[in-house]
Amino acid sequence: MNIKHHPDDATILAYAAGAVTEGFSLVLAAHMESCHHCRSRMAEANALGGELLSEMQPAAMSASGLEDVWSRIDSGPDKEFPVATPHAPVDGVPGILIPYLPDGIDSLHWRSLVPGIRQHVINGVESGRGSVRLLSIAPGTTIPHHTHLGGELTLVIKGAYTDEMGCFQCGDLTDLDASVSHQPVAESGEPCICLIATDDRLLFSGVFSRMLQPLIGI
Repeated sequence: MNIKHHPDDATILAYAAGAVTEGFSLVLAAHMESCHHCRSRMAEANALGGELLSEMQPAAMSASGLEDVWSRIDSGPDKEFPVATPHAPVDGVPGILIPYLPDGIDSLHWRSLVPGIRQHVINGVESGRGSVRLLSIAPGTTIPHHTHLGGELTLVIKGAYTDEMGCFQCGDLTDLDASVSHQPVAESGEPCICLIATDDRLLFSGVFSRMLQPLIGI
């Protein structure tokens, strides 16, 4: 898999089509607040979707089609997923995350997983069999080696980390799948804080498997 510091094309297209989890939408929207390049890619994906729709042959409406539409309107709006728009960050936190962190990152009640690694789960965000969480990694701390049963989007909010694929700094986003196995290490200087969404479980190697699997909540 070709790892970049931005989401890959397939993820952008799926996001534009509304075909990713709410958790992935949140991470992508947070990244695009400060990434003009990816906002442009998103606009292109939306334009492509519009062209494809315009070329489709119209389908006949079923006899109950109009009743179904009114029924959905009467039942209230569907849950809205986060949308990528430029926002000014607050204390380095993407604007779209503020409703989930009303008092800021510094006031969060972090849960310690192992020495040097803490997490805060963002509840109420649909993410398949995975989760959405903030991870705080102390400078120089290594995250145990692991792989993924599904997809994982990681946005660096503060600090930086390095793994087998390169160095990822504030604003960078990694788009990983089950083919990736890695062991991130937080850079020195300040804690590395990441917003992470997964749509399935992580698999840790060795002694950390039984220790971290229940703690990380997936």
